[in-house]
Amino acid sequence: MMDIQTHILPGFADGPQTIEETIQIAQTAADHGIDTIIAAPHVTRGTDRNESEDILGVTEFLTNHIHQQGIALDIRPGQHILMDTDVPADLEHGLLLGLNETKYVLLELPADHLPPFALQRLFDVQMSGYVPVIAHPETHPGIREQPGFLYDMVKNGALIQTDAASLSGNNGKRIKTFTRRMLNAHLVHLLASNTVSATTDQLAKVYQTLDESTAAMLRDNSEQLVHNRPIAKDAPSRIETRGIGKLFR
Repeated sequence: MMDIQTHILPGFADGPQTIEETIQIAQTAADHGIDTIIAAPHVTRGTDRNESEDILGVTEFLTNHIHQQGIALDIRPGQHILMDTDVPADLEHGLLLGLNETKYVLLELPADHLPPFALQRLFDVQMSGYVPVIAHPETHPGIREQPGFLYDMVKNGALIQTDAASLSGNNGKRIKTFTRRMLNAHLVHLLASNTVSATTDQLAKVYQTLDESTAAMLRDNSEQLVHNRPIAKDAPSRIETRGIGKLFR
């Protein structure tokens, strides 16, 4: 099993503070049947820069270190990138990393609004030869209030990554309900733990709650991504907006 979005690198934004904590996360993942994870620390212009070279070096060191501890887990490099106007240029200049250095780029919407340039930015990223993957949009209040924005991003080439905690209910009942609606509308393509500690890794448990075909599709898509292969998508449907505002505000 592969986990394409984690915060396992010690000392990086949202990650553990010590290498001992990193080893605990790695052991928990391996114990649950995960053999490959992508470390994707946040990249925010001007604050959490997390240079590509640093991430590449630390992931290589950590993989070797945990193997010496007898843990059968590979850590691959990536970044969790805030969507802004400079993403396409930074990709073209090699300043940003795709997940496992592939064409798949993990992008996050700004927390406080839905940017009006989002669809243009998705287009620009694809024109640079990359595939945009939107990180856990189900947790964004604006997406829950305006689900058509999510549909438009998928129709315009984006893949959607959902957090395991959103389907388990740990992110709240409303988010769980909305995420289920996203699945039914073919608006989810990837599932990841987004884990920040050994106690937040719920990926394997959540897979067991899904029907076989959905679980198989999501697992296969993660493997396709890690190996830089195409990911097939079913035609998405719009999520009915009637009652959305009342239910999810």
